[in-house]
Amino acid sequence: MSIRRAVGPFVLLLWILIVPSAIGGKVKALTFEADLEESFNAAPGMTIEFENLLGSIEVMPQPKGREFRIRAHVVSEANEAVEARRLAEQVKLVRNVEDGTVKWSVTFPDARLFRMPKTGVASLYSKWLAPIVKRKTISTRYGDRAVEIGSARGSVAVSVRVKIDVPMDLNLTVLQHVGTVECNGVRGNVGLQMKEGELLVGRVFGDLHVTTEGASARVSGFIGKNLIVETGSGNIELAEIRSDQVRIDSARGLINGSEIQAMHLVASTGSGKVSLDGLEPESMEISSDTGDLDLATELKRTKQANIRSASGNVTVRLGTFAPFQLEATSTEGSVKGDGVNVEVDQFEKNAAKLARGKGGADVSVESQSGQIVIRPL
Repeated sequence: MSIRRAVGPFVLLLWILIVPSAIGGKVKALTFEADLEESFNAAPGMTIEFENLLGSIEVMPQPKGREFRIRAHVVSEANEAVEARRLAEQVKLVRNVEDGTVKWSVTFPDARLFRMPKTGVASLYSKWLAPIVKRKTISTRYGDRAVEIGSARGSVAVSVRVKIDVPMDLNLTVLQHVGTVECNGVRGNVGLQMKEGELLVGRVFGDLHVTTEGASARVSGFIGKNLIVETGSGNIELAEIRSDQVRIDSARGLINGSEIQAMHLVASTGSGKVSLDGLEPESMEISSDTGDLDLATELKRTKQANIRSASGNVTVRLGTFAPFQLEATSTEGSVKGDGVNVEVDQFEKNAAKLARGKGGADVSVESQSGQIVIRPL
């Protein structure tokens, strides 16, 4: 009789412990978090590189002094707490010096497959990155081995969020393979590199060179001598740019820009669309293969403008008062204009000449087979 009474509670206990796991289909992952920190004095003109595989890098100005400070927050995830801790403890900040360049990097566990942690308060598994790693596997080379980042079974779940305080007037290069990069308020010669993710730059002074493969790049408030932004398939967005030289290049990504002032601007794309408003360089060369061009300028500062497209359509929107001379030709396409305030207005099917006042900008617009449209702002 006592045995029968014990069976009921025992079965109920088993049901409570086993059935939820069976219904869920998997054990909830556990996370472990750790913090690392390094610092050193960095003299003006010093060359420093920093590299991280998966996570984020935030570059901020050192408000005073010459201390270069690195803070890293590690998040690891595994089915067992012991394994999560073991993974996090393998992450280190490592320093090397090669040919006068101080190179810092984050060491990751010895594995080939990685993914972002999906749980934990400090998880970096964000809305924009989730579709990337689910849609495709990102291959890269980190240290001495080739690795892949995605969502494959058996992947090691580790990410590192890095914050760097940077003194003024350094030669700094930051490489984040997958994740995010943010850089604000820094002065010096800065290089930012990414494969996949999102790159955000605001209020950088000096020289800036941004290079990505599939990552998008946004640069706003730059003031300096040279700005270069290059992407493979990532989109480019520029705003409030003041630079002597600006070069923008994308193979397939979209290029959007506003309020760009430069002595010389070069923008080129393969199949991506280029849309630039508030365009006021002294000279510009803008070209595309198949991508459309949409440009808006008052021509107040511009002296020379060469606009070319192989097969994409070209729209040029002009201001009302500044003098200019414009010639447009589309060999196999058409040239149209409407509402532009000019003194000379000569249109044919494949060509046009427009002029207003004396002197001013010399504008040339050409396309092989695309349509050219000249409009007022």
